Amino acid sequence: MPAIKEVVDGCKESIGESISNIGDKISDFFTGLYDDVKDFFTGNDADAKALEKMGLNFVEQRDFGLDKCTEAAKEIFNPGVIENWSDFSLEQRKELAGAYAAEVANAFELQNYTGVYFEDLEQGVMGYNNGDGSIHLSNELIKAWTSPLEIMNTITHELRHQYQFEAVQGYHSVADDVRKEWATAQEIYNYDQPYCYDPWGYTYNPLEIDARYAGETVVRNVTHDMINA
Repeated sequence: MPAIKEVVDGCKESIGESISNIGDKISDFFTGLYDDVKDFFTGNDADAKALEKMGLNFVEQRDFGLDKCTEAAKEIFNPGVIENWSDFSLEQRKELAGAYAAEVANAFELQNYTGVYFEDLEQGVMGYNNGDGSIHLSNELIKAWTSPLEIMNTITHELRHQYQFEAVQGYHSVADDVRKEWATAQEIYNYDQPYCYDPWGYTYNPLEIDARYAGETVVRNVTHDMINA
């Protein structure tokens, strides 16, 4: 995507002179970001603690691909892109999201990736993945007032689900206990089960814990580096 690369590079250049003040810029631009990432900065990492209880193999493998995702996010959603997000056209925002999704697919070494599809989803649903290689994202994510950090979080989260699905199918080398964990989690996905039958529900399903960790870790890494630039 040469055109988008030029936009990304141009934004990096435009932000260069004011990089020393980037902390203030981010603070002004993302007033609402604090609630989304405060758990990571205050140490209230309930998801991470839950993951640790699942065993050493799970802990070792939960970070697979996240360093590459972070590097891609920092390149594509650099401070200049974030600062000028509302000035981009709808098509440019779509292309930026698509460019990041392709990098995430590579980072997770997905065997089947067919792209990103934007559509109107029910209120509160930002995206979903059915294990078919594609991710479906809400049109709300690419509107001018939506934080690019929510986009990188959602894309990473949904493509992590694709990775989980492929791992269960045997396309990725993961420990047997991790594969069993994810396979069982797929079977117990049920939004209507009373908690007496499924105490994990949706929120605490191991697949969701892992996917939240993936998406929010990338946001945390990007935010940390922006503030401390």
